[in-house]
Amino acid sequence: MNEEQQQIWQYLQNNAIGRNNRNTTSEIRDDCFIESGGPTNEHVRDLVRDMIFDHGCCIGSLMWDGGYWIINDEDELDEVVDSLRSRANSINERADMLIQNWGNRH
Repeated sequence: MNEEQQQIWQYLQNNAIGRNNRNTTSEIRDDCFIESGGPTNEHVRDLVRDMIFDHGCCIGSLMWDGGYWIINDEDELDEVVDSLRSRANSINERADMLIQNWGNRH
């Protein structure tokens, strides 16, 4: 992990074990003195995504419930996985509808 990711990981270990202790990207950005990368803290989000994909970190987030946390148990893991799969299904349905609408246009 790079230095910013190490800071995030340490911050989460100290402040965000379990969903009830989640911290928003803004809190992480401010407390770790990391650049936001945009209005929705894209840089922080990219760092966390890389930590999950390339560094084996179990960091949870939910679309409707802001913040990141270190996943603490299988129930939290299941909740995060279900949320991600539901979002993926919704996106696929939207893509299918666009294809259908394209075919039905006059």
